[in-house]
Amino acid sequence: MKKILFIFLASMLAGSVQAQMTQQEMQKLKELSPDHDLKPPVKDLKRLSKMPLAAPSLAELSTAVSNSRKQLESIAAPAIVQEVKTMTSQQTPAQLQSISIGQWINNNPVQAMLLSMTSALKSPQEPAAWNNLAALYNMIGLEQKAVPILRYWLEKMPDNPLLLNNMGQAYLGMGDIEKATHYLQQCLTRDELNPEANHSMGMIAAFSNEVEKAMEYFSKELQVAYRRSTLGQIKRMGRSVNLLALREKSKHIPHKDLFTEIGLSKFQIPRLPMSAEEGVAWDGAVAGLRKSLNAEYFFWMNAGKITDEQSRAEGGKSPGLYADLADQLFSEHGDKYAHLLGPVKNDQDVAALTEMTNAYAARMNAVVCPTPPSGPNVTEAVIKAYQKKCCDIREPIVDAYMREYNGLMQARLNEAIANWKSYINGMVDIARLDPNTGNKLMVYQSVAAYFGFLLGAISPKIEPLPMECMVRMTSEEADAIIEASHNIELNCPSWLNIKLDLSMLRLSADCNKYGIEGGEGLMGGYEKNFKTGVATLSVGAGIKANFGAAKAGAVQMVYISFDNNDQMTDIGIRGSAGGNIGYTTDGMITETIGKVGATLAGVEGGYSLGLESGFKATLTGKGVMKDFIKLETSL
Repeated sequence: MKKILFIFLASMLAGSVQAQMTQQEMQKLKELSPDHDLKPPVKDLKRLSKMPLAAPSLAELSTAVSNSRKQLESIAAPAIVQEVKTMTSQQTPAQLQSISIGQWINNNPVQAMLLSMTSALKSPQEPAAWNNLAALYNMIGLEQKAVPILRYWLEKMPDNPLLLNNMGQAYLGMGDIEKATHYLQQCLTRDELNPEANHSMGMIAAFSNEVEKAMEYFSKELQVAYRRSTLGQIKRMGRSVNLLALREKSKHIPHKDLFTEIGLSKFQIPRLPMSAEEGVAWDGAVAGLRKSLNAEYFFWMNAGKITDEQSRAEGGKSPGLYADLADQLFSEHGDKYAHLLGPVKNDQDVAALTEMTNAYAARMNAVVCPTPPSGPNVTEAVIKAYQKKCCDIREPIVDAYMREYNGLMQARLNEAIANWKSYINGMVDIARLDPNTGNKLMVYQSVAAYFGFLLGAISPKIEPLPMECMVRMTSEEADAIIEASHNIELNCPSWLNIKLDLSMLRLSADCNKYGIEGGEGLMGGYEKNFKTGVATLSVGAGIKANFGAAKAGAVQMVYISFDNNDQMTDIGIRGSAGGNIGYTTDGMITETIGKVGATLAGVEGGYSLGLESGFKATLTGKGVMKDFIKLETSL
């Protein structure tokens, strides 16, 4: 009877190992399908009824495992049995545990079971060896064999989360949801991020359509482990999860600061220019930095190119264990940082910068600069002084614009640089999950892109100094020059425009020049500025003359003054008592006289009115001339 039972158990064990592996593969495919109808495991009352109420002794456990190993060896291929014996004779019990796990991962379940049994029997006082054996029993569907082992060790180690998890998995496999929940919750109380316990509790919640509770467990699971079946279940519940955010949240995942390790933090952007004067010196100040950034950019761009040989070698490799996870994380990582790696984040930033620029242009267009005087007495220094005054109006507007624009850009650049650090370090963390050639190249290209960003950062908004600011003069110096020029800024009165017909020649004059036309011995016209001469001689007779809009009558005498170099220095009219000057049209005599009528009242007594000497009266005038005398003598 015992022999028949042993054969039966051995057949069941070997067959279960192979069949369970096939069932697991099929179940994985089903769980990935969005149409998979998820159902809780059926409660196996037969197996559950045979669970011992008391924990067995260690000797009883060892005997049961030894018998199971013999049964499995009796039906396994001789080559497999010999392979396992060779390994067990050369390795320590701890090494056998690792080899057993490796054989399971490589789809060699029989070798994995034999090695795990041997490890437990060789080190019966080692709880890890027994826990691993119980886990393998669970995975091949022999949960009833795992429960006695776990019950024994839980009496000795009641707070061990690994033992509690495996006990929960055993009862879940046999369909006892209540007992499974009891042990799994105890596990999570002691290890809240245990991935297997969280996964199973998430599935139990999903069986009851408790979506929120299921998402809590699945999120904790995915902080530590990546399981496509979990993602499939989340999708079936109509939810989504950001793996990158969960991964960054986890304290169990070490993060590498490559950004600092390779010296990227050494490349510091100087404070952006906040005035036109600072802008003038900017290019020279960053010339060395620009050269370094260019060199780094091209280095990393070239490092980020894949050769044909690398491409062929990579194409022959199988995807890494975490290839799918890495792809998912790269995608989410890019989505997170795509809009955070530049100085302009969104349309609001674009609108703000556009508004700044338009307002600046409007302010500059509205500037009205002081107008410099005209005339021969206006020196170059006066013109420059007026340019400086215009500069004093325009330059503050330029500076305010640069300060506002580059101030915003400075803040945005500081944020972007911090984001670049997180982005590059994140790329490294993800690439380490699946360090194939393509993923390495993505990291190199990211570093190159960072240097491209820095090259753009050292090209800020720089407005040139206004043209008027090219004058090298202080505001105080300009004020002094302009004040002096005000003392000589005189306008020629419109009434000092004279034409004389001297029969042999015609002479015309105003405040700035005189001209002579006609007459024998004169070649063409002649014009000379006379204001620098000294009046020494006066000649004249009663001749035809126009003085502005006035006509001199017979009682007036036109005079011309010359200096001792025979250069004319003054010209005008003199009148005797009772003289009148008649106007043919209305007109302005001077800015201070105003508009007069058809006849200009005369004067009583003598007077003279000349370009150089001005108006002189020997007696008082009458009418408009009286007012004119008062005005002129008061200036």
